[in-house]
This record gives sequence, structure tokens and C-alpha cells, in this order.
Amino acid sequence: MLFLDPTGQMASGVVTLTVLVVCLARPTLTASKPASKATCKVSEFSCENGRCVPLNRYCNNVNECGDSSDEPRYCTRCNRTYYGEVGKTYDLELHRPKEDKIPFICYLTFNAGGGDYGDLVQLTFDSFTLGRFVSFTSDGCPDGALQISESNRPQVGGSWCGTSWGPSMYYSETNSVSIFVSLYRLSKDQSGYNFDFRMEYKFLKKKSATVRYGGGRSYVNTTEPTVEESSNNKNSNDITIVGGGGIVGSGNSNNNNKIPNTQTPGEDPEFYLGDLITGTYCSRIFSDCDRKRCRLQSPNFPGVYPRNLTCYYAIRQHEVLPGRHALIIVRQPKGQLISIRSQSVLYGTASTRELKVWNACDDVQDYVTVYDGYTTRDPVILKFCGGGEAVPEAISSGHELLVEFSTSPYGTFLHPAPMQSLHGFQLEVEVRTEVKFVDQQSPTYVKTKRNCEFWIRGTSRGVLETPLHSLPANTTCLYHLQGMDTAVSPSPIPFRPLQPRYPDGYWRDSAIVFPPPRYRVWLSVVKFYVSGGRGVQKMDQEICRSYLNVWDGQLWTPTNCNGLYCGPKEKTKGKITSFGSRNVSMLARYCKEHIPRTCDHSMLANATRFPRPCTLSESYLSSGDSLTLELRLADATALRPVKFRVLYEFVDLHQDGEPFGDGPCNRKFTSLQDGIRKFQAPKDIFLYGRGGAKNISCIYRFEAEKDEKVKIILSDLVIKNRNCHSRISSDTDRYQCYGNTSATVRLFDIPWPDVPGVPRDCFCSTEDSAGQQFVFLSTSNVVELRFNVIGMNASDDFTTLFFEGTWKFVRAPICSMNLRRSGASGEIILQHPVDDTDEINCENYPRVMIPSPNKYLYVKLHGIILKHLDKQGNETTVSQMKCSTTNRITVHTPLFSAIICPQEAVTRHHNLVELFSEGWHLNQHKFFPVDRIGIDYLGKELPRTIMVEFLGKETGTYSVTWLELSRRRKEIPPNGIGLIIMMHDECEHRCPELDACINTTVWCDGREDCPSGIDEALTHCSLLLQLPPLYLFLGALGILLCCFTVCLIIWRMCRRRPRSILQTRLKSLSSDTAIIDEKGVIC
Repeated sequence: MLFLDPTGQMASGVVTLTVLVVCLARPTLTASKPASKATCKVSEFSCENGRCVPLNRYCNNVNECGDSSDEPRYCTRCNRTYYGEVGKTYDLELHRPKEDKIPFICYLTFNAGGGDYGDLVQLTFDSFTLGRFVSFTSDGCPDGALQISESNRPQVGGSWCGTSWGPSMYYSETNSVSIFVSLYRLSKDQSGYNFDFRMEYKFLKKKSATVRYGGGRSYVNTTEPTVEESSNNKNSNDITIVGGGGIVGSGNSNNNNKIPNTQTPGEDPEFYLGDLITGTYCSRIFSDCDRKRCRLQSPNFPGVYPRNLTCYYAIRQHEVLPGRHALIIVRQPKGQLISIRSQSVLYGTASTRELKVWNACDDVQDYVTVYDGYTTRDPVILKFCGGGEAVPEAISSGHELLVEFSTSPYGTFLHPAPMQSLHGFQLEVEVRTEVKFVDQQSPTYVKTKRNCEFWIRGTSRGVLETPLHSLPANTTCLYHLQGMDTAVSPSPIPFRPLQPRYPDGYWRDSAIVFPPPRYRVWLSVVKFYVSGGRGVQKMDQEICRSYLNVWDGQLWTPTNCNGLYCGPKEKTKGKITSFGSRNVSMLARYCKEHIPRTCDHSMLANATRFPRPCTLSESYLSSGDSLTLELRLADATALRPVKFRVLYEFVDLHQDGEPFGDGPCNRKFTSLQDGIRKFQAPKDIFLYGRGGAKNISCIYRFEAEKDEKVKIILSDLVIKNRNCHSRISSDTDRYQCYGNTSATVRLFDIPWPDVPGVPRDCFCSTEDSAGQQFVFLSTSNVVELRFNVIGMNASDDFTTLFFEGTWKFVRAPICSMNLRRSGASGEIILQHPVDDTDEINCENYPRVMIPSPNKYLYVKLHGIILKHLDKQGNETTVSQMKCSTTNRITVHTPLFSAIICPQEAVTRHHNLVELFSEGWHLNQHKFFPVDRIGIDYLGKELPRTIMVEFLGKETGTYSVTWLELSRRRKEIPPNGIGLIIMMHDECEHRCPELDACINTTVWCDGREDCPSGIDEALTHCSLLLQLPPLYLFLGALGILLCCFTVCLIIWRMCRRRPRSILQTRLKSLSSDTAIIDEKGVIC
């Protein structure tokens, strides 16, 4: 592969010497065990007397065999192959060569034979002095060096030299390790003693190397070392790789102390160490680490890593679910698993908790580099060395990541590190897949590695945060936010004007006119945080090194605006190109030393808690449809994270129709265009609770011609977070709202422009009729749709409160009757069915009674009030009495409506329903609630009209009468003028039970208008009784005198005895008539 070059730093002289040693050493590899002796193990030397001694006892100047067959003349420990048994530690020492043996070359091979003879080799250099150490990079070992190689691995040529008094361990990755010791110059004086070589070797089973390979037993707490006591005696200090992810332990043959193990063991899966690339020493390929326990390790971990080495660890995620994006993470939260030499000092001690980064690793040139990609040409997101501290997360921007481990050609075992510490590194690998679907506008990762630029266009809202992956130092990210309908323009790059001279405007009347933007960008910064990082510099160099700028407009190039504030000289203009230019202005600048206004309380929101919305004083609103965020990163985010969280929203200012009235969302629709047209609720977030509003009141007014009606189809209605239901009322056959009516969509007929609308249908929920359309046909040519919401909170917006529908004007017959009634009094006859053909077109039309100026109405009819509805549509049952008819009369005032069951009049006061105009009954504070909807076009005072609707279903005739009332003047001005006014009889006639003045024309008009009928009383309607009391007294006195005189005359006339009638008649009779006892008898 292109990025693999493990021998690029190899010294040519060292390579030639290594090859020479191999050629000289090979003939003696099998001389350690005679073929004729088959009774000894492969790890033992067969004496001539039949005894068996370990191979390390050969040529140690001690007669181990007893016949000195293990100490032949001119014997040497070099150029031999050593075996051993698992669990045993073998020591080996090379004596200082004599002057005539220089140059001294020794080749040692250690083989793990498998089974009881082990799988891996552990080498411990207890005492090591070999020549002089001069440099890590160039000719560092001039007097001699130690080189280590393994079978089936290429030679790398790295060398160790110098002096070490502490144990240094090397763990093989194969079953065979070869050591090449060379000494070219021998110091002649005692002070320059430059050769001392004592070591131990041990053979291990692979399953016990749990720190490297995982598996085995895992523990809850791995911070304490685990000591494995060998079943055999140990001759010196040794270290074995044990414990699930813990550090190694040490022991001594004379020390039986053991750290007690109290953790609960459990099975732990093995590590996936990648696939070794053929022909390389340590480069590996990792794939699909989401299903594997991937670990990146230095060669021969946890022992000494080789010199003159470059390892590449290529990680790739092949399987990515559709609609997701993979991010690869490398990290190591356990600092004890990181130990990469970072100091060139040869003596003394240093802090074990020091992780160095970037240029601090150039001293020794042992370091780990993480690339955001699959090649070394990709950006570097992390470079570290040292150890003892956790390695922060290094996250790739895509599904590929490359880790490079490089070591210097020369080194020494001695460096400031504690005894028995690990060497090298181990990194954990995690594959994180984004839950969100990948979009061209998604700002969670960089699409082009060296160009951190995002375009966020649309009509919705979202959250902007720091990219999920690591970014290199000196990176500037631009976030272009532009409100635009992506369904019209799906291009991921914002539109740039094609004409450089007039970029966004158009000509009108010899001037450039810029249309108002449909969208504006509303942005709230919730959080901005810059960590302290490593290697903190001076304060004057730290001021606003990393910052976040908010620009009003499109910023095409970074500004590099330094300092705490960007002054007037740093005012930035967009780059002048063929696309034109437009000035941009800075709205805010966030950095570690300066945090402007934020909306941090929005972080308290959860599924059940809705904090107050962000106000405009805590956020920013663009003047146009574009806004730009500029994020400047002076340091790599893997080591010095910069975190920010921004809420953005594209505010849609578009509203259907034309402006109407004073309300922010009142619209008017006329018949200027034929066909069906659509309408919907406003999407301006500042009209809703999430934008800070408490209430919203919108009027959509549809005005047709005189011979037309309005047909409205409500196709979509969404009202959430409120327990309200819409269903058809049995009394009116129209939709009525039941429950919490704080959010409703109501339809009103507007038959007359000076009279409040007639309430028709009320909608507050469509849950019971999902997918059903609501059709409304008006009775007048003007209809108002009123969208009213009160008591909103931060959870309310156009997604929870929304409606959509279509409207159309249709032809209809015209009602020719005069349905407006006025006058001092009157009567409306409601009849079903109607006989007149003109009344058929006016069936179910409302009648309105309009009082004279400064007058009120008193309306009465016979019936029972069944239900009462207020202006918000809340229904209250007044009477539970069963109505004897299906006919209904509905009475409307500006603030309430009443559904009445009509009845025939039996007596004057039988089931009498009385109604008054609004404002007649004042409360103690002398003010009354005002209908805001009526105020928009009727003024501040409520109208005093009363409308009556008749819903006839069966035969019946009913009467509704009205009477104009006026108030009596009760207060007399202090200046006395009122006395003069009161002298004029302005309340000539009144209804005492109403305490109201009535018009003179209704007094004694033949119809009882006052509730008590006093206006038609004989005492008031007789002209004689209307005379003044003095005249009535004198008249009564004259009548009495006349009566007395007549009686006196009659009495006097009656005192004279008059001739009886019988006697008078007898005078006229003949003589033949006899009178007997004054009785006439005719014979």
C-alpha cells in the first residue's frame, strides 16, 4: 500500500551487519542438543554422563553435568538456540569480551516450542550496558548495539545501546526471537566500562497474555496490578502479562507476597488486533470494528517496542446502514496503558502522568499520529507521546481513519520511568454511526476534509453543534444559513446572484427595488465553551484564539478577525466576485474571554418541562434571509475541544391573501382570481408561544360578490396539547367545541359590515375524524375564519397549532327581504314552513335588530333557554327540560349566544325569555370585557345589536319583539347644569321594572312592550287621566256638584204626590166603567 514504508529510516550499515551475523550464526543453531541423546527435553542440555541440565547452564563456568561436558574448552553462549518450559525463568549472562575478541558479535535465539514449551517469549534485560548512547536519530550507537528480530518478520534495524540498571522487558509476537549483540569498541579504563549483559528469558502461553490479546478473566477494578505466582521457582525478577486490561505484576523467588484478588471475575472477549499486512513488521488493517473489540497496539505490547519502525493501522468501516454515516473513534481512557518515550534525558525521573502532544514529541521522535482519512496526506487530528494520562478521543469525519506509530532508529532502555511500567500503547477503537439520516445539508461532519463549510437551507428549524469529529488546528468552519424552499431549489449551495451589477434587486421607476425577504433567520446561542487544553500559553496570546462569530448576511470567506472585539476597521464585506457583493455586519462574537447574550435556560427543556422561550434580547434575528456562523479553531479539537450549541430557525413571513385590519395575521381574500385557492395558518414563529407570544388572534376574511356565497373546505387541522373535541350539536346541526376551548378555529357569517359576525362552526380537534374534511357553505357573501389561541407556552408553534384548507366563491340565489330591523319597537314573526316564495331564499338567514344611537335593545320571546355559549365557544347547559319541539331559535349578541326552545304564548309571563343589548348591565367597576375580534373593525365599544336565527324543522309560528331602551340620568354634575337638563323631561315614558326610558311612540301603541305591560295601562293610555291633578280635582269637584244638583231637583219633584197613572187612564174611559178599590174594571 502507498502509505506503508517500514524501512524508510533504516541505516544501511546496520542492515549489512545484521545479514553478516545471520550467515555466521546459522550453522551453530542446532548444536545445542546432540541427536544421540534422546532422554532429555528440548529445553535441556544432554550431558555425556546421561544427565540433563537446562540449556542456560551450558558454558556458565559451573560444572552442572559433573563430568564437565557442559563446559568444553572454547565454549560460548552465543550462536545458540534456547528453549524452556512454561512457568520457569531462566537467566543468561554474557561476559565482557577480551580485547583480542573485539569486534564482539553474539547471536542468541529463543524459541517457544508450543504446548508446555510456551507460545511466546519474554525477555528481561536486568543489567544492560552496551557501548555509548549518543543520539536517537543519527549514529546513536557508535560503539555497539543490541538488535532484536523475530521470525517471519522483516528486519527493521533498530538499535539499543547505553546503560540501563533497571529491568526492561520484551514480549515477542511470534514463537521465535533472535538477539544480535555487537560491540565494536571496548573501553580500556574502569570508568569507561561499556559492556554488561545479564538477562532472563521465559516462555508464556498465549492465553495468559490477556493484556495484549484480551480474553481470560475481567475484573471490575483493574487499577491494581495482578501478580501471577509461577508454579516453579523464579530465580530473579520477572513480569508476566496477566489480568484483563490491567498492568503487569512483579515477583521474586524469595518474596511470596501476593496482592489479594477480591474482584468478581467474568468472561471477557478477546481483542481484535487487526490483520497483519504481508511484508510488514507491524502494519495492520482493521475492518468493521462495530462488531469487534478492536485494539490498536504498539509492536510487542506491553513490552519494549522496536526501534527504527513505522507502523500503520488502517481502520475502515465497510458496512454502514443506509441513511447513516460512520465515524471512527480511537481513544484510551486508561492512562497506565500508554507509555511512549518523550524525553531525551537519560537519568533522573519524570512524572508518569504527562501526555505530550504535537512538537513536544520531536525530542525523541517516538509518537503516535492520527489522520482523518486513509492516507498520510489527510489532515492530522492528533499527535501524542508520553503517557500516564488518558488519551482523548480522536474522531474521524468519515468511515476511514489511519493511525501511524513511528519510533526513532536508536534508543536506550533507560529513561525516566517507574519500574515495571508498560511500554508502548494500546488504543481502543469504536465505530459510531449517526442516528440521523445523512443529508446534503447535515452539519454533523465535514464532507470535504480540508474545507469545513456547511450550507443549511430550508424552511424549518434545527440545532447546530460542533462537528462530531475532531478538527485539526487552524481550521475555520463557515455555516451558511439561508431561508429557502428547498422543494423549489434542491441545490446544496445557496443561490448566488448571476448579475454582478444588480445582484438581488430589480428595476422599477428608474430605481433598484429589493423585495422583502420571505424568510428571516432566528438564531439563539445556547452554549459556547473552550476547554483549557494542554500547554496553555500566555494570556496575551490566548485572547480569543478560538471564537465563534455571528454575521448578518452571507460571508463567503473567513475574516480572521483577531482580538477580543472586532472594531470598525475590521468590518467585513463579502468577497467581491462575479456574483456581486453585499455588506455583512457582525451581530456577536463568542470566545473564551467574552460570552455575549445566550439563551442557556433552553437547556433545561425536556419531555415534560418547557422553559420560557428565547426572547429577541437573548437571540439574534437577521435582517435578510441569510446568516453566517464563523467558527475559528486555533487548536485541534481532539486536545482542546470547542463546544457550541446553537438553535436556528427560518422564520416564514409569508401569509396568504392580502393584509386586513390592524392584526399581525389578519388577511383578506377576494374574488380577483377564479378557481379554488388554498389558505393555511401563519408560520411566523413570533406569533406563537415558542416565539414569545401568549395569545394569537387571526382573522381570515373572505369577501365574495353580492350574488355569491363562500365555500370553505378545511382539509387539515392540528391542535395539540389541549383536551378538546369537535362534534355536531343536535340543536344547531353545526360543529361545536367541547372541552378546553383555548385554541379554536371558528367560522362566522358576516351578513352586514356594521354587525358582528354570526357564529357558525367551531373546530378544535380532528382526532375523532382523522382524514375527514369539513365543508362549510355560507349564507352571506362575507365569511370570517377566526383562529384564536390563548395561554400559549413554549411548546406551541405552527406544528401544534395549524390549519389548512381551500376556499371558493359559488353562485347562489339572493335573499331580497330586508332582514335588518330597527325602530323604537317591533315584532319579528318566525314561521316554518314559509309560504312566500321570497322567504324561501331567506330561510335560515339571521335577522338583526339595530338600536338607534345611544340606545339599547330589550328583546323578549316565549320559550326556554337550553344552552348558553360565550364568545370563546364554551357551552353551558342552562335547562335540562325536554323541549317539545325540534325547532330552535338562536339569539346572538357580541359576547354570547343562547339556544332557545320556542313555545307558544299562553300568558304574559309564561316562559318568557328576556335579552338585553351588551353594556346594559354594567358591573361594579363600570367596564366589561371586550371582544378583541370585534374591536379590529368595529371600534372599542361593543355593538348593541341582537341577532335572531330560526332553525325550523316542524310547523310552528313564533314571535320575537324588541324595544329600544335608554338610561335614566342619575348623576347631576357639580356645576348645576344638570338641574337645567333634568328640568327637560327627557325620560317622558319609562318601564319602571327595567328602570329604563322608552320611546314615546311605543307608549299606548296597542302592544305591551314593557314586561309588566305598564305602557298599555288604562291609567296611562286615557287622555282624561293624563290631565294635571289640579284639573282632575276641580273637574271631579264640578262633577260632584252637578250630580248633587240633579239629585236635589229630583228629590223635590218627588215630594209632590203625583196623580196615579190609573186615575189618569180612568178619565179617558166611558161611564160604563166601574171603579172598584181604585182598580179599573171594564165590563
